[in-house]
Amino acid sequence: MTTNEILGSVSLADLEMDFLKNTEDNENIFPFDIFPNAIQEIILEANNKFQFSIDYLGSGILSAASTAIGLKYRLSVKEDWNEKCNLFMVIVGRPGDSKSHALKFCFNPIHKKDSEYYIEYQELLDDFEKNNTSKEDNKSLKKPLLKKNLISDFTPEALLYILQNNPNGICIYVDELSGWLKNFNRYNNSGEAETYLSMWSGSPIFLDRASGKSMRIDEPFIGVIGSTQISVLKEFAREGRNSNGFMDRLLFVYPTNPKTIKWNINKVDKRLLNNYNNIITSLLDLDNKKELLPIEQNAKEYLFNWQNDRPEDFLFDYERSIEIKLQQYVLRFSLIIQLLCYACKEGDRIQIELNAIKAGIKLFEYYKVNAIRVRVQTSTKNYLESLTELQRNIYAELDKEFTTAEGLKTACKTGKNGKPRISDRQFKTYLNDRKLFKRVSRGNYKKVL
Repeated sequence: MTTNEILGSVSLADLEMDFLKNTEDNENIFPFDIFPNAIQEIILEANNKFQFSIDYLGSGILSAASTAIGLKYRLSVKEDWNEKCNLFMVIVGRPGDSKSHALKFCFNPIHKKDSEYYIEYQELLDDFEKNNTSKEDNKSLKKPLLKKNLISDFTPEALLYILQNNPNGICIYVDELSGWLKNFNRYNNSGEAETYLSMWSGSPIFLDRASGKSMRIDEPFIGVIGSTQISVLKEFAREGRNSNGFMDRLLFVYPTNPKTIKWNINKVDKRLLNNYNNIITSLLDLDNKKELLPIEQNAKEYLFNWQNDRPEDFLFDYERSIEIKLQQYVLRFSLIIQLLCYACKEGDRIQIELNAIKAGIKLFEYYKVNAIRVRVQTSTKNYLESLTELQRNIYAELDKEFTTAEGLKTACKTGKNGKPRISDRQFKTYLNDRKLFKRVSRGNYKKVL
């Protein structure tokens, strides 16, 4: 029996995923098997030849596809509940982890399209300036507008003008997101973070100027993608952003134990590069019909059963808010995956299928681990009086001194719903609060308060 006969229909991506799970010291690998085969191939190629992190590549491609889709399609959950697919993505890493290079690779088809738009704009502008004479019959000529998919440096007012001129939506593509945060109140003190909360949700936004002219965008589509260093993460939680819902809307891409980039002379397969360019370009070129895609009935039942079975009690308040926003992201992920499958000729664009819903749930699990990891690093620990009710109850039930096993038995006991109150991981995170617990020795703790 040959090797191919033994492997049967097992793909290279399946083998690579199993290899990573068994060899890498990483409990939260980006689930790139959620993508159609053509996307999996380009991720593996860029990872092997460029050494780009699979986390960066998978998340970057999700964001690029989201940008290409824009407002052309929305997911219809039920009557009057439609979900867009815009993402707020934060690529986290050390200096030298090739964060920017990986993003540039993922967004290269969109950069090319924007370059084409600019050349077209320059030609139209030249014609306009040549024909726009002082004669009365030429005064009706309209100045051409620049179409684009990506923006970087802008004022809040300029952002609305750009949205108005690009009805399919815009992605804020910033190399260093710390600069984006610092610009929030550069032009006004009206709370730009709150504006982005509305943009994430797709709520109408408007601007009233002193001159009397007003602007209104009924269906804004704004995505965000950029990188930041680990040492800068706390900037995201400052100025109330850790409590107003802003942090909960961010998808953190935070690889565990990233490898140091090693240069090599291996050439990238141009066929795979062309395939990727064609896939994203096909999404860019979709007709802007603003269609609604319903969820196939079996897929909807699967999704609703999953959501209804999610935990109701949380040890940390931020876990609840992360959970709620990521549940909404499941819908956005599913829409993106469905349309990527369509672009790769592995699905249709009639309805959201079960495989897309399952992919969205896998991404939920991946980004939730990262979100909690970031919150643990950026949150200010609180004393006993400011804990949640569940935290206080568990703290009161613990003995003055206890082992990890004893603490887990107390904290994770079954609640009223027949399920453990919290998970092992949640309790071990709780134990890290040095204002509440002191580690006496390995596996032994005592309460401080």
